[in-house]
Amino acid sequence: MMEKTKLRGADIATSSIFFLLGIYMVAEAFTMPLKDSYAGVDSVWYVSPALMPLIIGGAMILLSVFIFLHAKKEGGLAAFKALFTRREKKIFWSDANMRYAAVLVPLLAMVYINITRIDFFLTIVLYLAFTIPVFYFDDPRVFRSMTKLYSAEMGFFLLLALFGLDKLLNGLFAYSLDLIAFAMIVSIILALLRMGEKYPETVTKKKFAQAMWMTWMTPVFVVPIFRFMLRVPLPVEGAVVNVMSFVYYTVRQ
Repeated sequence: MMEKTKLRGADIATSSIFFLLGIYMVAEAFTMPLKDSYAGVDSVWYVSPALMPLIIGGAMILLSVFIFLHAKKEGGLAAFKALFTRREKKIFWSDANMRYAAVLVPLLAMVYINITRIDFFLTIVLYLAFTIPVFYFDDPRVFRSMTKLYSAEMGFFLLLALFGLDKLLNGLFAYSLDLIAFAMIVSIILALLRMGEKYPETVTKKKFAQAMWMTWMTPVFVVPIFRFMLRVPLPVEGAVVNVMSFVYYTVRQ
């Protein structure tokens, strides 16, 4: 594991990045209408498309402030400054750099690639299935292996988007990208299970079970609340959300 002081220094950088991203999300959300009129019917604020990014962005800002203050209290500022005063040569694949990548790659991929192309439920699971376990286990060996795997998966999605193959695949079958995302989630879970066999001292069965529980139960609660209680249209309603909608409206009849 990383030394405590180095970890607090990394928290300073991470919290600053999340704070700026949260500010950006909130600013973009305020460009969306909180109230509007459609066909003579006035909509209310809680069905605005700005609601979800406002909540997520606001939560990111709040949490990043708490992380920054905690890291500062634990000597994080001195550790962060030391990163720029060290004389030794920095290694690209260092544990600290992999930790930064483990934060940035999933977040950027979710916001700029996945959330506009993949079923919202699967987007959340794909993000959490990586971030929760690797930070919960907090093992540099797991960070290294899983970040490389996740980066490769997100690179594949990026190539599909750049060459327009995502639209081609969805034209052939509406849920093609959802199936690919599900396959990626399965590969992440299998890789974590292999990590448990290789490093049983840190990747314990109890921690793995808790991480998977949080990964899957979060969207199980969040998606129905936004979609069926607040009536907020989700960015992409694909395979899983459509099944939820079918079950919900069938039960209501």
